[in-house]
Amino acid sequence: MDYPLLLYFFVYASIGWMMEVGYNAVHSGRFINAGMLSGPWCPIYGFGACAVLLFLSDIANTNKLLLFFGSMLIASIIELVTGFVLEKLLHRKWWDYSDRRLNLGGYICLEYSLLWGMCCFVLYEAIHPLLRHLIGFLPAKLAWTITVVLLLLLLVDVVNMVATLLGLNKKWKYSAKISQDMQNVSDQIGERVFEHTRDLEEKRQKLHESEAAKRIEKRREKLLHRWLAFSEKRMLNAFPHLMHELDENEKRKKGK
Repeated sequence: MDYPLLLYFFVYASIGWMMEVGYNAVHSGRFINAGMLSGPWCPIYGFGACAVLLFLSDIANTNKLLLFFGSMLIASIIELVTGFVLEKLLHRKWWDYSDRRLNLGGYICLEYSLLWGMCCFVLYEAIHPLLRHLIGFLPAKLAWTITVVLLLLLLVDVVNMVATLLGLNKKWKYSAKISQDMQNVSDQIGERVFEHTRDLEEKRQKLHESEAAKRIEKRREKLLHRWLAFSEKRMLNAFPHLMHELDENEKRKKGK
């Protein structure tokens, strides 16, 4: 595995983390630091994205339908295995789709599998070419340095998470301190993502309300116009002499 793939892993893990923060911002209205780790990343997204890049690159340019369903299958398998393993190891479910239709043990469901397939498809077609281009500008030594630092931080984060779950975090004071620093940075980034997402959601709602108000006003004007036209026609039918008088008035005006 070369460093570009490792960098892709961290980028997509962070993008997934931001998606989770944004989702929680919209649906719960508050900031929730997503994931089990302290850093601003959700590794499951990184693994899913890298798996798609590894296994579907050969067919991505020739069969878009297979790219979509392949992405859907890979993402669902990773989510299923991760959810099952985490529950067996930690004795709790970190997500549960039991209330969704066509779910499998609450670990995966058709609705989210389709969503993951769509996300991976968009990732491969729109996001990854740009990311590959940007990473290509990095000097090899700098890219390796960034990769090693991120790997060390992730390792410390995982060690501290395991130690915390096992009640051994007091014996790992140094890793706990680093993990807490990452948590602080993660919270700061997450707060900004949360605020930005909330601002976008409020603007979207205002725009929707504004557009709805415009549609209602147009509909009201249309109905009023129809009613006036109907009323005018009814009056002329009821009083035919009015039409004669209107015609005479028009002739007089033209004569002047």
